[in-house]
Amino acid sequence: MSKPKVLIDVYYLYVAQTGIRTYMVTLCEEIFKNPKSDFEYVISPDFQKVKQNHCFRGKTAKWKNILFQLLYFLRKQFTLPFLSYYHKADLVFSPDILSPIWSRGKKVSVLHDTFFWDNPDHYQRLWLKYYLYFLEKGLRKNGEIITITQFSKTRLQELPAFKSIPIRVVYPASGLSGGTVASKENSVISSRYLLHVGVLEKRKNLGMLITAFDKLVRMKGYEDLRLILVGQRGPRETLDDYDYLTALVASLGLTDRVDFTGYVAQEKLANYFQNALGYVFPSANEGFGLPVLEAFSFGLPVIISKQGALMEVAGGAALVLEKNDSEALFQSMKLLVDDIELRKELGEKGRIRLKEFSTEKFFLSLEQAFKEILNG
Repeated sequence: MSKPKVLIDVYYLYVAQTGIRTYMVTLCEEIFKNPKSDFEYVISPDFQKVKQNHCFRGKTAKWKNILFQLLYFLRKQFTLPFLSYYHKADLVFSPDILSPIWSRGKKVSVLHDTFFWDNPDHYQRLWLKYYLYFLEKGLRKNGEIITITQFSKTRLQELPAFKSIPIRVVYPASGLSGGTVASKENSVISSRYLLHVGVLEKRKNLGMLITAFDKLVRMKGYEDLRLILVGQRGPRETLDDYDYLTALVASLGLTDRVDFTGYVAQEKLANYFQNALGYVFPSANEGFGLPVLEAFSFGLPVIISKQGALMEVAGGAALVLEKNDSEALFQSMKLLVDDIELRKELGEKGRIRLKEFSTEKFFLSLEQAFKEILNG
């Protein structure tokens, strides 16, 4: 008896930089590691070629962005349906949200969050209308949704477009291992520092973080602290917070204490995680919060905002802000810096919590979801 065939669309990997990229890369690598799977997988386009291609990734010219969007929509609505019939797919899996309107077999979209509906002002109006039209229409017939937290599932079920569409939760995995890091003697920063990793978007609340950090380093005994912000500018002007953040740092006289590193390679990123005092994640809106798991993988204590997805992922292994404001964040950072026993306790709790998000568990859970979807 032949195995059910799953067609996985990784075209978006050409531009993906954050959580969706980690999701796709982790999935494809697990497929290669499990050739005896109960499914036959077809990954399109070629995973290794797309992963290494940098034509559309990072800060690119406007014409390139427009070209990619055009190619992306053409692929979803024409190329992918053709491929589903050519490969006789039983299931077409789109880890990048958008499924084709028509195809062979079941269609499954991964909706990582509800940002499109929560913050429509962050997206170009006509583009968003066009995108949501195809997203909703693509799931109406033979479509199902996989999301990455119970928090996101609850939010999606509140949206009229998805009330009649089945939604399942499959936790993704962390894409960064603490087993390959450099030693503490090789730290890229000589002084004590707090860390944040992520695209510099407005929803990340980094202005609040900088304001709280400013209050902390003005206190006696904390003058040596640094704040390291690892990550690129936001992918669109409406989302990007870089100019505001650098201006805020300059106005507070923190230019020599706050580092904007931009994108860094994985080895250097591991070094930043390994040697930090703590990881601070005050984001106002997350569908998951992958950096929390990345910090856990290095035994790093974590501070998070009082936000549903982050609290679900952390599972009691992080320090949660009492209020999402700079005063509460200042108090939490001071506590973390002062209390070495608390840092050790949170680091240990994080390592235990991380076991719930292993790559093996992610892959097995995803395959179980595929079986349930195909069996009706």
